[in-house]
Amino acid sequence: MKKSIFIFFILFKVLNSNAQQVRPFAGIGGFVHLYSFEKDLQSSPAISLSAGVEYKATGFLLPEIEINYMYGRYKNKVDSSDLDNILNASDRSFSAVNFSFSPKILLGDYDDPSSSYIQILPKYMYSLINVTETNGNNTIGSPLTERNLAVSTHNFGLGVGVVINFDTWYSNSLAINLCYNTIRVSNSFDELNPGKEPTDNMGVYGIEFKYYFGVKRLK
Repeated sequence: MKKSIFIFFILFKVLNSNAQQVRPFAGIGGFVHLYSFEKDLQSSPAISLSAGVEYKATGFLLPEIEINYMYGRYKNKVDSSDLDNILNASDRSFSAVNFSFSPKILLGDYDDPSSSYIQILPKYMYSLINVTETNGNNTIGSPLTERNLAVSTHNFGLGVGVVINFDTWYSNSLAINLCYNTIRVSNSFDELNPGKEPTDNMGVYGIEFKYYFGVKRLK
């Protein structure tokens, strides 16, 4: 973890050495973690917040480094009696801090400050995942038990989006991206419950909005 944070810091310093070629950004997104449990397709919602910088390496290649925080709730598993009274239930949540690098590729008239263009974002991610499961039932005085597990994983992602330039004094832009990544928090919940059937993972899908702040005045 320390090594990855150090590499992320060095990349940031290098990009920051030429401020005219760098644009910081901030983003927000909505995602679903898809998985299959007992032959049924399930989904767990998540939100994400991100910040980072892009660097203009060439006319069509703008690498990005990013730190992203994702939080969501895993679908509850409930055991009920014949009378549909809830006897046992578990509340599950997850979070992930993701450090990522993307050699972003641009398609279209990206140099026109009043135009729009397409971007493709292949991505490498180093993820610190934390999952929490709280178990209890409806019996009066019954205690709650909480278990946690933290893991680190290497993941990959792919995004495709449209970027809208704003014809202002600075090169500000809004990107709307459709994204997929291989983060699989259900693996961690499987480790918390080793005696149960493993979950089939399908990754994380979603949409994100990123706003890029120009630091070079155009007019």
